[in-house]
Amino acid sequence: MAITKNTGDYPRIYSCSDTVSGVTFVDINYAVLGLVSPPAINAMTSIDVNVFLSDVTASTAKINFSHTFVGTVYYTVIGFK
Repeated sequence: MAITKNTGDYPRIYSCSDTVSGVTFVDINYAVLGLVSPPAINAMTSIDVNVFLSDVTASTAKINFSHTFVGTVYYTVIGFK
């Protein structure tokens, strides 16, 4: 388990939703937050489909779906600068 130094800054939060059609994953980029370590990410969809994250870094991540997905994906990124 990695321990991140608390800089005393408030958490940086980025929320977004994307409408997608016929995909099995979505690459997201939150580099604008300038995070120092990989953040916590919460993702959910407008229909019942399994969602999991992979390739999470301080600036990008991949949201994967259990099958080809058509609908809206909602996600929130929370981390420290």
